[in-house]
Amino acid sequence: MGKYQRVGIKYEDGVIVEMDMCRRLCMTDKIILTPPHPGNKRGSLWTDVKVSQREWVADFEFRVTGPEHGGGNLQLWYTKEGRPGIGTSSVYTVEKFEGLVLVIDMYGGQAGSIRGFLNDGTTDFKNHHHLESLAFGHCDYSYRNLGRPSKIQLKQDSSGFEVNVDGNPCFRSDKVLLPSENYFGITAASSDTPDSFEIYKFVLSTTPTYAREEPRRVPPPPASQQQQEQQPDLSQDVPPPTEQVIPSAPQQQSTVDLTALQDQLNSASASLSTLSSTLVSRLDSLSALVATAERQRVLDGRLAALENQLGELKQTIALAGKDTGGKFEEMHAKIGERHDALLEGLQERVGHLLTAGGKQRSRGFLILMVVLVQVGGLAGYWYYRKRRDGGVKKYL
Repeated sequence: MGKYQRVGIKYEDGVIVEMDMCRRLCMTDKIILTPPHPGNKRGSLWTDVKVSQREWVADFEFRVTGPEHGGGNLQLWYTKEGRPGIGTSSVYTVEKFEGLVLVIDMYGGQAGSIRGFLNDGTTDFKNHHHLESLAFGHCDYSYRNLGRPSKIQLKQDSSGFEVNVDGNPCFRSDKVLLPSENYFGITAASSDTPDSFEIYKFVLSTTPTYAREEPRRVPPPPASQQQQEQQPDLSQDVPPPTEQVIPSAPQQQSTVDLTALQDQLNSASASLSTLSSTLVSRLDSLSALVATAERQRVLDGRLAALENQLGELKQTIALAGKDTGGKFEEMHAKIGERHDALLEGLQERVGHLLTAGGKQRSRGFLILMVVLVQVGGLAGYWYYRKRRDGGVKKYL
């Protein structure tokens, strides 16, 4: 059976005794590098074993979930420095390193992309002004909110280096041959509006008889065999095998149960926090909708009352118009009758007056004419004397 080692996790007799503290949350079937809340978080997983072969195949499964405008980046490293030199850095914050980094992010505002970068230890990525120009290969890949893990495969053999995504080619190069004695690692970083990066699988196969794989997916070897195989892979801080004190099985099992319970509680707390925020947001939205509906109902009632009042006013105006028209016609008829009666009475009165006093008027008119002639003669004489006496006298 081949040799298996999970990144960032050390095993003894099939029991977890130490875990890389760079990780965020450990679930039963995945590791959450950056949680869905809060944002601006980092996480990483690194192997403690160098790759001694130059031909290998690395299978990597991950999933990214988040809100509509969420962001972050995920890196798969194959470097000489390993965790001490890279830590939780991203391709945008790392300085100098030797090896390969595969970057998965929303570069250029697209739906997603996968880019490969190489460095020989002389280029400072953090302070480089045109980092995108250093990519030796890339492809577009929409990886967010797919509802399933995405599968990436890195392969290096005598023909070159290639990257496949979900069974489809992404990019390859026959001019790239990475050295051995490097470490594999995974880092992730989230933005203010965070994406959650979840790691489901990382399997490194070198030859049919030598492979590194997740122990959760492959049954562990017997206790004696696994101790013999994994003793050289422990960190330098672990005492030599002859001096190591291994806890008893019940004590190890109790430690594992407590660790798993704590991880599950942390995950449940994060999920409850996210659910609480979502419920508060939904309740606020529903309250706003109810208030809007209530205001709309009140406005509809007022409009209906106003329409009823307008209808009644129209009916009143129409009835008043009919009554006023009839009264005007009646008044006009009465005025016409009075006018006709007045004309007839006036004509009769004038005729009577002219007939009764005709003789008296002719005698008075004659006397008036005689008086007017006498007065006119006296006035003419008086005017003549006045002109004669007021004129200029001439003497010879």
